[in-house]
Amino acid sequence: MPDRFSILLGADALDARQKREVLDELFDYRPYLLASAAMGLVVLQVFLSGSRREALISAVLVALGVMLRVLVDKAYRSRRAVESDGRHAVGFAATCLGVALLWGVTGAILYRAADDNMRLAVLALGCVLVQAVTFRSYMAPGPTMAQVVILIAFHAAAIVYDGLYVLIPVCIVYTIFQGICIVALGKVRIRQMAAERETRRLLDELQFINAELTRTNLRLADTALSDPLTGVGNRRRFEEALATMGRAAARQGRPLSLLLIDVDHFKLFNDEHGHVAGDQALRHVAERLKEIACGPDQVVTRFGGEEFAVLACGADELAARALADRIRGSVGHAAPAPVLTVSIGVATANGGATAELVGAADRALYAAKRGGRNRVFCDGDTDDPKMPETIRP
Repeated sequence: MPDRFSILLGADALDARQKREVLDELFDYRPYLLASAAMGLVVLQVFLSGSRREALISAVLVALGVMLRVLVDKAYRSRRAVESDGRHAVGFAATCLGVALLWGVTGAILYRAADDNMRLAVLALGCVLVQAVTFRSYMAPGPTMAQVVILIAFHAAAIVYDGLYVLIPVCIVYTIFQGICIVALGKVRIRQMAAERETRRLLDELQFINAELTRTNLRLADTALSDPLTGVGNRRRFEEALATMGRAAARQGRPLSLLLIDVDHFKLFNDEHGHVAGDQALRHVAERLKEIACGPDQVVTRFGGEEFAVLACGADELAARALADRIRGSVGHAAPAPVLTVSIGVATANGGATAELVGAADRALYAAKRGGRNRVFCDGDTDDPKMPETIRP
């Protein structure tokens, strides 16, 4: 069954969302209640003038129209998710014809029953109803034009019955005018909806571009802070992390420890096994560091050359020494042939006093190298002539 929505509403260009908005607007019965209330006032005036039978018949017809519109609206709201837009449009067209017939008959009865003074009010009410139909339902040009023709036809018949033939050309011109208004208003609304669709398309495109730009910026930022060989942070990342974690440690009153890790005899390793093996060795060390120092308050970076750095916020000297021992043991134990070893210097700053942290860790690292390499040395150990048991080879 073809979609009759566009045939009835003349809106081929509407998308599904706009079609549903138009239908919601067309089926809304609340504006109809205002028109019925105006008609009810005329019915009351006719009733008070003495034409009670005609007034009662008109009141029944107005009530039937109200009931029809309310019931159709309720049925549409309850079934709009399960029936096609085309089927709803056909239902709206049928409702329009039914209501137009009720209104037209009511208007003709009131005109015939009214006195000379009230007939002008009845004609004015008919014109108001025609205008209301035009401006309310112009997005359904077929049903709307049918309503206009029916309303004008019934009033014209009553006028002819009175012998006012001179008003027939006026009714014809008025009908043509309403048709022109319906077409013009429909075109304006369709252009407006086309502009809305284009605006939504541009907004969606802009959101997509912004999302892509954000992802690209994140990738660029990650690239700018990453070492391309090992995948860990680079020296710039280290400097930023040291500043950020130092401020956090000072604010929270926590210790901040730095581990400087140097691959032992790396120049000799490169000379004997080649630069490719040297690159693989650095990647191996970086992987071990990422596996062990993977906490939320720990940052692994390549400090430069064959040196790496691990920042551990919240780790005191004892915890930092334990972390360094795990790293030293893991690198040597898991390394592919030839065996790799590392020397590690550890320094701890309390309360965010990080100004001398790098220098202290560097001194500890060189003390570890002077002590025979493949060992952990803390900055506090450098003043002790006896090497602690935990760092003996």
